[in-house]
Amino acid sequence: MRRHLSARQLSWLLPSVALVVCLSWLTSLEKYLGVRYHVSLEAALPPAVADALFAPSRWLDERVRSGGSRPLFRLNWPSSAGVQEEVQALPKRTPEPPQLQDLPDPLPPGEFLPTLAQQKLALGPQRILLAGDSMMQGIAPLFMRDIKRLYPDWQVQDLSRTSTGLTMRRYFDWPARMADEMDAQSLTLLVVFLGPNDPWDMLVDGRRHLFPSPGWALNYALRVDEVLAAAEQRQVRVIWVGLPAMQEGRIRDGAVLQNHIFHARATQWGTDYLATEPLIGTLSAPFQKFKLKEDGQRVNLRAQDGIHLTPSGQRLISQALLTHIEQARQP
Repeated sequence: MRRHLSARQLSWLLPSVALVVCLSWLTSLEKYLGVRYHVSLEAALPPAVADALFAPSRWLDERVRSGGSRPLFRLNWPSSAGVQEEVQALPKRTPEPPQLQDLPDPLPPGEFLPTLAQQKLALGPQRILLAGDSMMQGIAPLFMRDIKRLYPDWQVQDLSRTSTGLTMRRYFDWPARMADEMDAQSLTLLVVFLGPNDPWDMLVDGRRHLFPSPGWALNYALRVDEVLAAAEQRQVRVIWVGLPAMQEGRIRDGAVLQNHIFHARATQWGTDYLATEPLIGTLSAPFQKFKLKEDGQRVNLRAQDGIHLTPSGQRLISQALLTHIEQARQP
């Protein structure tokens, strides 16, 4: 005999189900609010409360994205023994830690922080990880197509994720994830291209650091150091790709500060920095969507949002990355 729920039981059951559904999709709501309005429910709550509320959502989000397996996008590449035999060990470094300092002085109009080419690649086939946000997502397919054409025995993995960065590590912890992939894939080269999602307040150990305060800059540099320290420990070369000119004020101000941090930490760690400003547009000059080619024709390099790149802009950076890697292979 069927037993029907009473009106009283339904009045408790339906709100309970609704609450469970809402908690399960908090990560999706957090992502939408962060991308659309640059606000964070998680950062506004005490850490203990946020952890309790977001735990079911983070668990579900990982399972949905990974198809039930973790970590995500894991590839079973062949053994690295042949590569490791030819790897020349990188010199151990003890870089100076980042300092709590004021914002960098603006560069003169048209000037930019130059490319750093401080590393030579290991001999033999490379195992490359492309890490970053939607900026990298536009570059990765072009780069992977060309690198496979030039070097069929190289392995390249694209781990780019939209709406991610170094500021909001509760949603996606890039330093930890990159370290995991270095171990799992025996990487030889890591390429990082991210940043436009980061120039917002940062919550560290329950304390909020306002963008662009010195405390924010220090903690952001420490997260860059987490990546570079993990690479140093594992003998993985790093190319950190700098940000090009940005149109919107806060994103533009963030890119200026972030490029200074990327360049300074690459200098300290002896890793590479690839400047995109001479290709796409300098942060120290007025924003321009178009660039004149040698034949006098104008080419549109930027999307309507003033942040992302058109296919023409993406090809310029992909080609610059290929050239940089080619030069790093030279004896």
